[in-house]
Amino acid sequence: MSRVVKILIGLALALLAGWISHGPLGRGAAYIDRLEADARTQVTRAEVPGVRVAMSRQPLARVALMSGTANDFQRNGMGSLPGLDGRVLLVPGMSRVDWEREGRLVPLLAETLGLTGLAFLIGLGLGWLIFRRRKREGFL
Repeated sequence: MSRVVKILIGLALALLAGWISHGPLGRGAAYIDRLEADARTQVTRAEVPGVRVAMSRQPLARVALMSGTANDFQRNGMGSLPGLDGRVLLVPGMSRVDWEREGRLVPLLAETLGLTGLAFLIGLGLGWLIFRRRKREGFL
């Protein structure tokens, strides 16, 4: 079996492991649930009535979807005083805040598979640097 086929099989297995963790094992949905709970906590602390936050679920994405009656100051804040957007973006792992669904979303599965593939390629590169066969010169 050639090296290229072995590398492609390893990459496919790494991506399969990332997908299994994200989908069937439910880690993607659990991650979004945690982000949503933390975002709701931030909105509750701001004490702005009538504002709701939910995470994008179709597809799963690290984007908070905000709705409600908040004025520009409450949404964006001023100077060192963060608004609702800034408070929600302080949640570790949050990517973006949208008041109306706008723009394209990067699905969490795509992020997971991209990071899994990158980790595989980094490991492959490190393995090549450390364990490659070096040409011997001389007779020592």
